[in-house]
Amino acid sequence: MLRPAVKNYGQPGFWILLSTLIVLVLVIAAVMYQRIVIKRFQTASKATQENFETLATDLRKRALEVKKQDEGLRKRELEVKERKQQQVLKRSQRALKGSVSYTMLRPDFKGMTSVVPDSSKADL
Repeated sequence: MLRPAVKNYGQPGFWILLSTLIVLVLVIAAVMYQRIVIKRFQTASKATQENFETLATDLRKRALEVKKQDEGLRKRELEVKERKQQQVLKRSQRALKGSVSYTMLRPDFKGMTSVVPDSSKADL
């Protein structure tokens, strides 16, 4: 019985069949490995995409917050500028009132005077 099995090892058809089966197994293994790698890559890619989307959403929220803060700062700066202008206007008005009051209270103030000199009034 052992003799026919040993005889089969020497035939070229057996080696061709065996090498074909080995190649087939290797091809199947390579295809399976590739599918596993592709699935892992897709899973990692999907997770990365989700992370990017999350980061993008966070960045959009942060940008909106910064924009609101900028608008608030601009509004406050405008209010401060308006207050300063009002203070300057009030000071100017006080100074003007003070100078008018001082002019009217001066002992040499003669009341309302015209622009025309006194000598020319006589000619009219």
